[in-house]
Amino acid sequence: MIRGAAELLLAKPDLDERTRARLLRIQRAEQQCSDLIGALLLLSRNERAVGQCDVAKVAQQLLESHRAQLAGKPVELKQEGEPSLPLQVPESALAVALGNLIGNAVKYTPSGEVVVRVLADAVEVRDSGPGLSAEDAARLFERGYRGTHAGHSQGGGIGLSIVRRLCALYGWEVQVRPGGERGVVATLRFG
Repeated sequence: MIRGAAELLLAKPDLDERTRARLLRIQRAEQQCSDLIGALLLLSRNERAVGQCDVAKVAQQLLESHRAQLAGKPVELKQEGEPSLPLQVPESALAVALGNLIGNAVKYTPSGEVVVRVLADAVEVRDSGPGLSAEDAARLFERGYRGTHAGHSQGGGIGLSIVRRLCALYGWEVQVRPGGERGVVATLRFG
C-alpha cells in the first residue's frame, strides 16, 4: 500500500524537488522494511529462500539510501573493488545483512568516510569512526548488546544478531574488528 501510494505520487509531473526527495526516502524506507520482514520470516522458519542478486549492485543501492540520510553530516560514502559479485540468495537477505553493517558504520562515524569494498568472495565495510574495544568486538553479535560508543544513538542492539543468524542460515561468515588506529572493519564473507 505504501509502495503504491509513493509510486503514484512520484508519477506526478509537477512535483518540486523537495517533495520528490521525501517521496524517494519513503520509497527506500518501505523497501528496507519489506527486506527486513522477508529476512525475519526466513529466520523464523529457518528456511533458505532461493534468489539471485549482485553484491556490488546491492551495496550501491544501500550507499545511495544512506547518502540521502546524511543530512549534512561530513561523511563520504564510497564503493570500491569488484564491479560485480553474483550470489544465489534473495536480495532481501543480503540487503538486511549488508545494510546493518553499512548502517552501523554510518551511524558511528561522526566525520570522515565509510568505504564498501567488494572482493572476489566477500564485502568489507571500513569506517573512520572512533573504533571499538576488544570487549565490544567480542560481544557485538549478542542480542541486545550495544557497544560503549553507542551512547544515546537509536537502536535496540539486535541488528548484528540478525546478521549473525542470516550468516548461519546461508553459510556466510561475519567478522567485526578494530580498524587499526581508528575505525572498524566489518567483513561479510560468502561461503
